[in-house]
Amino acid sequence: MKGNWIWVLALTGIVLSGLSAADKKQERDLEEHFKKWLEQDVLYIITAEEKSVFKNLTTPEEKQNFIDQFWRRRDPTPENAYNEFKEEYYRRIQYANERFASGIPGWKTDRGMTYIKFGPPDRTESHPTGGHYQRMSWEGGGSTSTYPFERWEYRYIAGVGQDIELEFVDDTLSGEYRLTMNPDDKDALLRMPGGGLTDAEMMGMASRVDRIVKKTSPMPGHNPLLIGYGRAKDQPFEKLQLLTNIQRPPEIQFRDLRAVVTTEVKFSQLPVEVQTHSFRIREDQYLVPVTVGVENKVLQYKGLGDILRAELQIYGRLTSVTGRVAQEFEDLLASDFRKEEFQRLVQGRSIYQKLLHLEPGRYKLDLVIKDVASTQVGTAQSLIVVQRIPTEDMALSSVILADRIDSQVDSRSAQGQFMLGDVKVYPNTRAEFAKDRDLLLYFQVYNLGVDQATRSPSGEIVYKVLSGERELVRLTQPIRELEAADGKVSVVQAIPMAELQPGSYRLRVEVQDFILSRNASREESFKLP
Repeated sequence: MKGNWIWVLALTGIVLSGLSAADKKQERDLEEHFKKWLEQDVLYIITAEEKSVFKNLTTPEEKQNFIDQFWRRRDPTPENAYNEFKEEYYRRIQYANERFASGIPGWKTDRGMTYIKFGPPDRTESHPTGGHYQRMSWEGGGSTSTYPFERWEYRYIAGVGQDIELEFVDDTLSGEYRLTMNPDDKDALLRMPGGGLTDAEMMGMASRVDRIVKKTSPMPGHNPLLIGYGRAKDQPFEKLQLLTNIQRPPEIQFRDLRAVVTTEVKFSQLPVEVQTHSFRIREDQYLVPVTVGVENKVLQYKGLGDILRAELQIYGRLTSVTGRVAQEFEDLLASDFRKEEFQRLVQGRSIYQKLLHLEPGRYKLDLVIKDVASTQVGTAQSLIVVQRIPTEDMALSSVILADRIDSQVDSRSAQGQFMLGDVKVYPNTRAEFAKDRDLLLYFQVYNLGVDQATRSPSGEIVYKVLSGERELVRLTQPIRELEAADGKVSVVQAIPMAELQPGSYRLRVEVQDFILSRNASREESFKLP
């Protein structure tokens, strides 16, 4: 389904300065953090393709965005903020370090690797001191003495198989158990002549050479009366295949994202910013603008005469919490700059918007954006929560922090993207604003009381800019000055920021209804670089 998108250029300034000592230390710390994440935290579960992409990323922002997407692809419940997979994974690392350390960290040991990748076994057999051991029938029977060992059994491991049996042997008596595919590795008497014989060896019907290939039936050149005792899964090639499967990263199990994983793995090559807002049309339908921002400097432009053009392909999919696809959309976008303007405009950002009409509920939005010229791909996921606003409750819509609001809209552009009521609102997807410009706001207030005499609402809106709990800016706006329709008021306001210093702030909007003695409030965060 083709969507109608629009390209809008937002200019931002750039400040170039040398790195201070503190900045350089922070840069080194970040590099160490990313190196540890790749070489330790996710060593056992990251795929070769993901590792290759991550190593080619250059900026901390790209790497952090990749890490965020890495965990989201493995999240069994992406519709909520809690990632069960990630939490369980780091719990396993902690457990491995506490239980399996042996002169090296627990996560580096074979038991640690197995536990981190596949979790606790369904059954464990432990022989922490070794000693006398009566072999199982499929091991040939007979008794011997063993090194310390453990046997872990899994009923099923995705991507590996069923009825998995792993043995870990401490043949150095150092506390480090190594994974072995040969059940005789735990036999401490293996190299002692006449020691630890199997039943068949004691009867002279087999030799230790026969342990290499466990006979499952009489074989040519062997005693036809000897009944084979080996299991099929104990044969050398089956063991080798099991070892190969164990070494692979676990499969990504959540198939609903499988279709976009091959694109999503390249995510951080093209950083993408996404904002969503919600405005009531009626009680069972809401307008949800989805705004996407991309920095122009990360796009690749091609010359077309006096014009430089970048083209983007966009695909979006909206799914409900039950996995039902609610909407899909796609489009091809183009951005044109005149060559003489390019050096100035390329430092800005471009934003796009898709207007969705949704019922109340929770939705997951997946976006994939591709730069046609460079083939770089960006992905983003957002949780969209559309809350029902009952007609008896006063409430505020989302508050948009905007770069630009056009109130005098040409009739030819009075439809489509960025259009809210009779104004066009262009959100700032990074929530970063220049100090020499006002902070522009747009929001709606619902279910205000109406004075029966004047047929108008009565109340006030208070705007506060806060740093921590300290109030730095305060503006008051009477509601009677605003035009109301069916108990709804649309508000456009400008907040001066000239007196604010660079830093992070919170904007609080408080609405008081004098007629019904009700109030409501919203907060948004923003920065002055």
